[in-house]
Amino acid sequence: MGRIVTIIGTRPEIIKMAPVVKALDGLDHEHVLVHSGQHYDLVMDRIFFRDMDLREPDHQFELKEQPPHLQVATTMRQVAGVTETADLVIVHGDTNTTVAGALLAKKQGRALAHVEAGIRSFDKTMPEEINRIIADQLADLLFAPTPTSADNLGQENVTRGVHVVGNSVIDALIQNLPNAEAKSDVLSRLGVTPRGYLLLTFHRAENVDSKESLARALDAFEAAADEAGRPIVFPIHPRTAKRLHEFGLESRAKGISTLRRIEPMGYLDMLVLEKEAALVLTDSGGLQEESCFFRVPCVTLRENTERPETLAIGSNVLTGTDPKRVRAAVRRQLDGKHDWPNPYGDGTTAPQIAEIVAASLG
Repeated sequence: MGRIVTIIGTRPEIIKMAPVVKALDGLDHEHVLVHSGQHYDLVMDRIFFRDMDLREPDHQFELKEQPPHLQVATTMRQVAGVTETADLVIVHGDTNTTVAGALLAKKQGRALAHVEAGIRSFDKTMPEEINRIIADQLADLLFAPTPTSADNLGQENVTRGVHVVGNSVIDALIQNLPNAEAKSDVLSRLGVTPRGYLLLTFHRAENVDSKESLARALDAFEAAADEAGRPIVFPIHPRTAKRLHEFGLESRAKGISTLRRIEPMGYLDMLVLEKEAALVLTDSGGLQEESCFFRVPCVTLRENTERPETLAIGSNVLTGTDPKRVRAAVRRQLDGKHDWPNPYGDGTTAPQIAEIVAASLG
């Protein structure tokens, strides 16, 4: 019997890896789940684990407030005792937890698998891009979500152990949407109706860590709501809320009557909010995929994306935070056809990964 150690650390990783964790738990191998604590809020984490019907981690660590390099170093130090006897270490995505787990596995001579391998923004100023590249260069098994991501790996001379399996975010959506629609009353709580609002998420460092950028984004939000003739529901990220206060932009945000800031949502409530929105505004990667699945048009408030498949099929456009570009894109996306195909698989990513992992362990 082999020993598998899966390392997660952020709420997006909880969402995308929950189906994979469940599939790996069904194998005839020991499976150890580690939470690095990169996103660690006891209440929010319990909500996400509950919403995903995911078991508690076997090992829970805390990183608290640390700069990225210390998050990587601390995770490696804390998790080393768990991974030293692993036959396979599995990491996901592009976070500091991802790169810490990847480096640790190879320093200890362990086999490494990377879920969501090969996605690229081709912007090395993004910390996430560096983390993706490192994990892919070190991995023995690479689970690419699309042929495009597999092609990206080939361009970097990574060809062995590559498997195109779709994206486990689709597994999570298919598994959890019926439960979300049965249990969530988020629309009535907020007093909104289907297609009667825009949904916004916004938190990336390049967008919120300078006063000028964040002020321009507020102008873009106001322009988007005005063009759509609908309010914006904005579950505000703690980082963004903190920056609004630090930069003296709180009164400006309050002055936008169409911008409804609310507390962060649990996963089931967010699924319903996404599915029923007229349009999604985001700087997140995951919402580009999820809105694509729901056939809800997306406007990404960045200058690049590691989800080019969404651009190719028209479910998504890039605008940065320029108010004029955002306004034009909102109109174009609302008026366009919303019949694109889903490029991220059929919801069988997790069992495919489990089958490949089992074969690799013998």
